[in-house]
Amino acid sequence: MFSKNSLPSPSLEDSFFPLSPSSSMSLSFGRPSSTSSPGSTDSGGGIETDLILAAELGRALLEKNEELAASLEQRERELEALQQEKHVLQRKLEMNELAFGQREAELTADLTTLRAEVEKHQSQGRDRRKDESEQMTQLANHNQRLVEQLAEAVTLEHSLRTELRTIREEMEESSFSRNISFTQLENIQAENRVLQERQSHMETQLKASEEDNQRLRMERESLRDRLSEMQMKLKEKEAEVEQEQGMVFELRTLNRSLQQKALNLDDDSILDRTQAEPLSLLSEIQQSQAKEALLAHSTVLQARDEEIQALKEELEGQREELESLREEIQLCGRSSGKPSYRSLESELVTVRQEKESLTQQLLNTIKQKVAMSQELEAWQEDMRVVINQQVQQREEERKKESEREKGATGLQRSKSLRMKGEGARGFLSFFKDI
Repeated sequence: MFSKNSLPSPSLEDSFFPLSPSSSMSLSFGRPSSTSSPGSTDSGGGIETDLILAAELGRALLEKNEELAASLEQRERELEALQQEKHVLQRKLEMNELAFGQREAELTADLTTLRAEVEKHQSQGRDRRKDESEQMTQLANHNQRLVEQLAEAVTLEHSLRTELRTIREEMEESSFSRNISFTQLENIQAENRVLQERQSHMETQLKASEEDNQRLRMERESLRDRLSEMQMKLKEKEAEVEQEQGMVFELRTLNRSLQQKALNLDDDSILDRTQAEPLSLLSEIQQSQAKEALLAHSTVLQARDEEIQALKEELEGQREELESLREEIQLCGRSSGKPSYRSLESELVTVRQEKESLTQQLLNTIKQKVAMSQELEAWQEDMRVVINQQVQQREEERKKESEREKGATGLQRSKSLRMKGEGARGFLSFFKDI
């Protein structure tokens, strides 16, 4: 009987050269002579085949184990990198949420301030309209008094002329001409001179009023010219606002394209996980390009916000200019004491309408800015959802791959156990034959 330890172990040379002399020598031990039976030769060949198969199986198992260990280590590194990326993205999202919250608070405060200013201007406008109505009433009363005084002077002049004519007729008809004293004639002449002076004074007042009216007409023409310039500027600002709206539409289109690109990158990343390492590098490059595009998009939105702020400042300047125009018109109304103020009142109404239109444009600009901020927040929320979906898909794929690897490992273990059982049966048959 031969013991198990007396059998030689299979070497690497035996696995590559199964018919080497050393293997034939190791299998020929225990034979007393060359007249051995053919059954013992067949059993020796089966044992050699089993040993070769066992050596190849052990080497394959070692190689597979090393491959699985390397794959597991790489999977752990990828998982750690993804977790770090997820943490960085969460930090960025938190910072963006905080920044946009502060921006929203600032916009709300600005809107409240503007509403308070609008209410203040409305109350000031009501007070000014009240003052203007009082001034117009006073001017109308003053003009009425002047007209009444002029009518009285004309009536008095007419009556005096009638009296003078009557006196002359009486003097011609009667014979009292020589009896009329020079004192009465001087009194009548003095009264006539006084009436002529009053008439000249009234004519001077009328001429001054006409000059004031002419000056007011010239000032009104200059104000109309300035108002036409303001209207041209407003048209230009409206064109700029329309251009800004076009830029916002382009940014929305770019946002949609970036979202679609992000979804395509997600699909490509799912397909690229089954490919080689260069494809994964290409997907990382595409993701970095998408991130750069997102940063550029946020920079463009910030530039739009700055342009809207500049437009708001320009509108504020135009509003101040309109206020100065109103004050000039009010000063003209106060300094003048003559009629023809309905045209000035119509000009005031026009200026007030221009101010209201400017205020409405400013409110529309603020609304557009708030809408752009809301669209940016919605886009960030969509990107957050897309990133979470990508992370979930990667986790599910890792779980599926781990399950497949576990299943493959179980199959390999069952195969190895089955081959070990067959090897054990071969060893037992060999010993039985011996």
